[in-house]
Amino acid sequence: MNTQQALSRIRSLAPEAYAADWDNSRVQILGTRPEVQCLAVTLDPLPAVLAEALSWGAELVVTHHPLYMEPQAPTKGGQYLDVLRLFLNAGAWLYAAHTSLDCRPGGPAFWLGRALGLADCQSLEHLRTFPAREIFFQVPTRISEREAQPLAEAPGVLALSQSAAGEMRVVCQEQAWPEVQELLLAAFGRLPECFVRRLEEPAVDVGYGQVGDLPQALAYEDFARLLEKALFSVQQPQRSSRGGGVAWAECGPRPELIRRVAYTTGSGASLIGAAFAAGADVFICGDVKHHAAQEAPGLVLDVGHFILEEEMMRLFAQELGPVLPGVEVRFFQGKSPFGYRVLA
Repeated sequence: MNTQQALSRIRSLAPEAYAADWDNSRVQILGTRPEVQCLAVTLDPLPAVLAEALSWGAELVVTHHPLYMEPQAPTKGGQYLDVLRLFLNAGAWLYAAHTSLDCRPGGPAFWLGRALGLADCQSLEHLRTFPAREIFFQVPTRISEREAQPLAEAPGVLALSQSAAGEMRVVCQEQAWPEVQELLLAAFGRLPECFVRRLEEPAVDVGYGQVGDLPQALAYEDFARLLEKALFSVQQPQRSSRGGGVAWAECGPRPELIRRVAYTTGSGASLIGAAFAAGADVFICGDVKHHAAQEAPGLVLDVGHFILEEEMMRLFAQELGPVLPGVEVRFFQGKSPFGYRVLA
């Protein structure tokens, strides 16, 4: 597959327009490889993992965490320079889907809510709203169902029709419009002259985190077992140097029953207030610091940054496979930077 087409498909599942203003969700290293046959997905741009991916044959690597937030001069040794050397020598591309993936509605960032069976979910922190687009253009002949299928099945396309006079109408989510343009170009050899307008409805609301309700209220121990199953059904818990598994750190008062659950992938201490303002009985996240823990108004479970986002990227790799025909997609496991020791 053409590299630019592959990048377009990735952006359709992690739209750059969704990213936070402070973020760097985009191409990190501009490669020279024009085609992608092997695509690697991993959480962090760690030199050892990226070297393994390139040795496997990846022309394009997608990480969650960016290689950098602001441009850096390659004048100092360290991981940044090591990664640059790897990719420049290989001619490979590096792409980061960071907050662009964190807030995609229904995306892999919300895997924990699905695993817990949460219902009536809503965002903890609303970011922005994206209205759909309605596109009209004229084509010289009536296209067949087979010819229309790639466009109709493209991610983000909501409706497709053609009038008796040959006018085509496409309704798509705003972030899907670049991919729709590429498909039109491929189908007709040129981009038709299009009339495009924004629709008030349907619209996509994006935001960070989620809060929703369990099917039934649970006592803490019952909820803890449910959460352990969700977290560790695929991944293994962190091990202490004595061999015991570590589930999570806990702060704040325990409620008698847990019915309403809030969570976010990655760092989450900044959303503690929003979680309990939304009526949560428990908030699940990572990277809670000392003072935030002291002031927690309810039960907060810090299960770790790594486990939440490692599973998100594994699921993202599974999503990418079907939209990248002819490309082998492989997930490369990361490693938490933390280890644990119990008293001797």
